[in-house]
Amino acid sequence: MKALQRYLFLGLLALGCAAPVLAAGQVTDQNGKEVQLPARVQRLVAIPIPLASMVMAVDGGVGRLSGINAAARSDIDEGLLGRMFPAAVKVPTQVAGENFVPNGEALAMARPDLVIQWGDRGDAIVAPIRNLGLPVLTLRYGDSLLAAGWLRLTGQALGKPERGEALARWFEGRVAELERRGAAIPEARRPRVLYLMRARSALQVAGKGTSMDGDIRRAGGINPAAGLPGFAQVGVEQILAWNPDVILLNNFEPGLNPETLFRDSRFTGVKALSERRVYLYPRGGFRWDPPSQETPLAVDWLFSVLHPGQGEPGLRQRIVAAYRELYGYPLSEVDLDQLLRLKENGSSARYRELLGQGR
Repeated sequence: MKALQRYLFLGLLALGCAAPVLAAGQVTDQNGKEVQLPARVQRLVAIPIPLASMVMAVDGGVGRLSGINAAARSDIDEGLLGRMFPAAVKVPTQVAGENFVPNGEALAMARPDLVIQWGDRGDAIVAPIRNLGLPVLTLRYGDSLLAAGWLRLTGQALGKPERGEALARWFEGRVAELERRGAAIPEARRPRVLYLMRARSALQVAGKGTSMDGDIRRAGGINPAAGLPGFAQVGVEQILAWNPDVILLNNFEPGLNPETLFRDSRFTGVKALSERRVYLYPRGGFRWDPPSQETPLAVDWLFSVLHPGQGEPGLRQRIVAAYRELYGYPLSEVDLDQLLRLKENGSSARYRELLGQGR
């Protein structure tokens, strides 16, 4: 698969489309703030959870990370991130608490040249960073395509704009290609697809404005929860009424897998369960359900499970090629099986046939 290399090359030719440069070392972040970047960022704190793995992808290692969100540690310990970058276990995780509230004392100890933070969740989680005299670059969360901008800004912050731009171009090109394939699926053949952000006692679904809603549409599906705003709590009765064809499970509830739902009598009669079309999202360098640098692979996977037999053959090979470019890491077949959750999804309809070894 040459698509990744092609978009990386095109990215190098199109460097002028990076995040707007206002002056030497000055950029506009995703919330319209003009930020003067240090001449050289030696120490970077990344508070948004996806940014830990993204910095490693753009920079080729953890050497400049002086702090990450504690929630990112699970990707190091439980995903493939720690296998690809063993030194990641030593990066401090005390720089931010619940809801991304910065820990001023830990930030001061981290001595960062630059902090990356969410900028669309109120100034209360940004002002304390500025008050420490630290430059802060802010991002927005929502549709998955915003992550291409994260790549560009990360590249600029690290003094590697060509790398960030090339990865962003690959991201946008591949997602656009998959979206065209999804749009070509006739309406009558689009499955109703529900993403459960919480699947145990309290049920929470992804509605309008979430990245999951956008990705379901891109992959040629229909989200029955699209009429609800954001992540909404619903009752079992509502899920029974929606009667989705496919249910997608989150990577945030430890131990959750399709068998959890198959054994849950509350969902008896739901088509997705009777046809065993319940799937746990993969997890590699980052979880595949929220946006990250791996979103093009996640949408590729989603198209394959929503439209068995119609997805582009060779997804496993595309993942191997992408990991070589993103992380410089040669995935083994065992790595791939773990990433694709082959064990957890093994009893779900056609999963091993579609995504097992040799596919």
